[in-house]
Amino acid sequence: MATGTPTSLIADFIAAVLRARPDLRPPHSKRGSVVPLALRLNALLLFAAWFPLALSAGESAPGPAALGSGLTAAKGPVPEALPAPAVTCAGAYTAEVIGVAVGGRRRGAVYQALAEAAVEADLGALVGAPAGTVLRVSGIFPHGGDFSGTHLGDLQGASNIAAHHAPSLYECWLATELAGGRLTLRAGRLVAENDFATTESGGVFLNSSFGWPAFISTNTCNTGPAFDRSALGIQAAFGPTDQITLRAGLYDGDTLDDPAGDPARHPHGLHFELDDNQGAFALAELGVMWPAGPAAPDRPGGFKVGAWIHTADFADLSDPVRNHRGNYGVYFLVEQLLWPERGASSGTGATQGLTGFARTGFSPGDRNLYSQTADAGLSYLGLLPGRPGDTLGFGLAWARLSGGLRQAERTAGASVASDQEVVVELCYQLALRDQWSLSPDLQWIVHPGGSRALGDALVLGLRTRRDF
Repeated sequence: MATGTPTSLIADFIAAVLRARPDLRPPHSKRGSVVPLALRLNALLLFAAWFPLALSAGESAPGPAALGSGLTAAKGPVPEALPAPAVTCAGAYTAEVIGVAVGGRRRGAVYQALAEAAVEADLGALVGAPAGTVLRVSGIFPHGGDFSGTHLGDLQGASNIAAHHAPSLYECWLATELAGGRLTLRAGRLVAENDFATTESGGVFLNSSFGWPAFISTNTCNTGPAFDRSALGIQAAFGPTDQITLRAGLYDGDTLDDPAGDPARHPHGLHFELDDNQGAFALAELGVMWPAGPAAPDRPGGFKVGAWIHTADFADLSDPVRNHRGNYGVYFLVEQLLWPERGASSGTGATQGLTGFARTGFSPGDRNLYSQTADAGLSYLGLLPGRPGDTLGFGLAWARLSGGLRQAERTAGASVASDQEVVVELCYQLALRDQWSLSPDLQWIVHPGGSRALGDALVLGLRTRRDF
């Protein structure tokens, strides 16, 4: 086995991938040229499985908590905290190689990446504003290929970092706390995805269907206020008890400010427009966390139920001349720590063990692409001995194309009818040192694009993320 520090091994690995880059783009007309791609993607996955062994021989250290893992803080004495800085800065860089080995539009792989930066200021400490007043500004820069568009042809998005390739303003908001911290108000350019319809353990997956749900993103105008576009709006969160949270948000109805949905029209997120024709988008949600009790002292969980509305006009799918005034949907999700490891700690405040989640949403089938979607999954934090910060995830996502769309296709005489798209994903996130993670990933996409027009696809990927 090769020797050296993990840093030098990673450098050698990246150099090898870069040298192999021409093979990641096989000629369209030569089917046999995909063999080098499959071999290289498998090599990436084997590398990910081997890498923890290299860590134990070199610069190993407990890694950060996996994305979305854990429901409760670790128990025990808390050291005295230092005063929080008035201004904090953070950044992250996520990069991946993701490719189609079987099925889809065409076999091949692409490189995709996302750079993020944020600054948050405590205005109470800086200028004497009321306690809990915070200003946050962040930006993103997605770049690389367009995997779903050029290779896979799916609807839900196999990669949750894929977006229009341009640096842009992401968040710019002011928040304050009232009622002793139980009421939080936030206004500015907001991302509803961070607060509504979310599951913690779904964050380990690469497929977009486990993040901002398709029953909102596809059915509302231009995805709604979520990655990669925020929207002007106002949010409120009220926690009458430690177990209950009420949330509501009102936002600009068109995050792109373009009815045609062209992200290139205002690519940098600096266009601010409120127009009656765009309508408004609103969300409301009730979240309940059940605390640990005598029967299950360390098995917390909870559920959320919510609804969304959009006030703009939406065309009827089977009768384009007819418009519907407004659009709406409802959703429900539940998340539960199923099996905690007794006495085990991830070293990051999260409880080691198995967590499960399930989520579903519904919308009218006459004006929406999806009438129902659902996703569910399991994640295990700290499954392997000596790897307390790693997370294994297995997830299923299903999206049913609406009856209105199928009726429109029958009227048009379509040769292939839309039905559904199904995602099966298996991933393993290795928590490396200094806020660094590495995630080999496998996805099986049934009916990419929502019909039998494209063959079922096997997707292989390798992602790395470094937080600063």
